[in-house]
Amino acid sequence: GGWGSVVGMKDYTHGPRPGFWQMLWHLGGALPLGMAVITVVLSVISMGNLRDGLEFEANGVETQAEILKREERRVRRDDRWETDHYVVFRYVVDGQPQEVRRKVGRSLHDAAEIGAIRTVRYLASNPARVEFKVGETLATGRTLRWAAVGLGVLTLGALWWKGRNAVDAIRARKFGAVERVTVVDVMVHRHKNSTRYTLHWFDKNGVLGSSRSSSGRDRYDPYPKHASVEVFRGVRGRAWWIGDVGPRAEAQSVPSVGKS
Repeated sequence: GGWGSVVGMKDYTHGPRPGFWQMLWHLGGALPLGMAVITVVLSVISMGNLRDGLEFEANGVETQAEILKREERRVRRDDRWETDHYVVFRYVVDGQPQEVRRKVGRSLHDAAEIGAIRTVRYLASNPARVEFKVGETLATGRTLRWAAVGLGVLTLGALWWKGRNAVDAIRARKFGAVERVTVVDVMVHRHKNSTRYTLHWFDKNGVLGSSRSSSGRDRYDPYPKHASVEVFRGVRGRAWWIGDVGPRAEAQSVPSVGKS
């Protein structure tokens, strides 16, 4: 049971047979899943911005604000240093000063001169909620909405791409030609933060094939050079190693309608 792991796959030569979702996960299903999560997050954020933007459009009050100071802060993200920009400004609502520190883009930061006056927009029901750039909330919501739509389309494409491979692997296991191939070696693929291994072989036509990559070298210990292993030929010609897709089910003398 379980979905297994893309990082360290087990050897399925002697079972169990992975189902579609487990096979999809092994064949890179984390990509469309991650894209789907980002799509949902973007959609939620965009809906919030659109809601708030419409509220600003309906109930926003424009006023004049004074730029008090500009700030820069160095932050480390994804192993590199970046600079965040802030503007502190003050405006008055019903005689009460409101002082706000707002993160802005670099262009707005650089254009905001100390002591300058600019138009901002706040909500009458909540004067502390303010747009430093009038209309930015609604514009951001619309941009994020289209980004979510675009990413959603790409997610469906990635799911189709990875799902097609999973279907091909399962069909090959069930219906494809069974071949014996000769192991060439276990290839090592070193990356910046990881090391991956793949089993390589030559088929009867001298064509080089390979297994799915895995972080575990011991997965291939039972298959030294010149060993004979079993593969299943997919409809598109790809050879799938039994250790990746699992063994073929034994033929039943009486077909079972209730089982696939």
